[in-house]
Amino acid sequence: MTSMSFGAELHLKSLNTNQLRQIYDVYKYHGEKDYLMIPSYQYPAIFLSHFPSDYNKITDEKERNSLFIKILAPLALKINLEIKKERDTLLALNQKFENKQPLNNKELKTLENMAGKYDVFTRLKGEERQRFLLRELLLKIDFIPPSLLITAAAIETNWGTSRIVKEGNSLYKTLVWHTNKGLKPIGESEDDSYRIKIYPDIYSSMKEFALSINSELKFADMRDVRKEFLYRENIPFGNILAPYLIWKSPLKNYAGMFQYTLAYYELNIIDKSALDSTIDLNKLPKKLKRLAM
Repeated sequence: MTSMSFGAELHLKSLNTNQLRQIYDVYKYHGEKDYLMIPSYQYPAIFLSHFPSDYNKITDEKERNSLFIKILAPLALKINLEIKKERDTLLALNQKFENKQPLNNKELKTLENMAGKYDVFTRLKGEERQRFLLRELLLKIDFIPPSLLITAAAIETNWGTSRIVKEGNSLYKTLVWHTNKGLKPIGESEDDSYRIKIYPDIYSSMKEFALSINSELKFADMRDVRKEFLYRENIPFGNILAPYLIWKSPLKNYAGMFQYTLAYYELNIIDKSALDSTIDLNKLPKKLKRLAM
C-alpha cells in the first residue's frame, strides 16, 4: 500500500505476446516466479487495454498464468492508487467537518457525487446528512487487495482464455439484464433475459468490479473486516478477506478454488507492492513505440 504520485505510464494497445515480452524485457519486468517483484515490491506502470492477440495460443500453462498475473497486477495497483486519491479527498472533507468548518458548495457537491457513486443514501438533511455520508463513505472508499482482483479474474475467465475476455474484455462475467447489448451466454442457460457485459478494455472491467466491492451490500461484511485491519495499520491481505468476498457462483467449490489459487501463486505479495512511476518511455525501441497509446 505504498503511496506514490502518478508518474510516467506506458499504455499499450493491440499487440502480440512476443512484442509484450520484448517490452517487459526493456523494463526488466521479471521477478520471482517471473511475476512477483521481490525484493523491490515495485511493478512497472505498464497497462494493457486488451490481452495479446495470440494469448490463447500459449500452450504452457505456467507461462500463460504468469503472463496473466503480470498483465493484471499493474492494473490492480493503479486502481488502488485511484481509490487512495479519492479517499484522501474524502478525508480532507471529513477533517474540515470535524473541525466544525462548513463545507462549501463545491465540497458538498463532491460529497454528494461520492455518495451516489458508492450507493450511500439517506433522507437526513443538513449537518446530520453530511455526518452520515462521511461516516459511510469512509467505510466504503478504501484499499482492495490486488490479489482478490487478480484471483477472481483468473477463476472467472479460466486465466484469460474464455471468450468473454476475447470478445468482451470482461474479467468477471458481469451480467446485464433485459437487454440485447452484450455477449449472449453459450451453453449456460435457456434464460434469454440477460447478457454478459462488454467493456472497452480490461481495465474498465476491473475498475467496475472494484467499485462493486466497495459499494454493494453483499460485500459489507468484507468491508467491516477490512476496516479492523486498516485501523490497526495492517494490510488486509487477500487471503484474509477472500471468505467475505465469495458470492454465488455456478462454479463448484468456488471458495476452495479461490483460496487455493491465491495461496499457490503467492498473490498476497502483490498486496504490499506498489507501482514504479520511474518508467522511461524513451527506452522503448522505435519498433515498439508505435504500440503505445
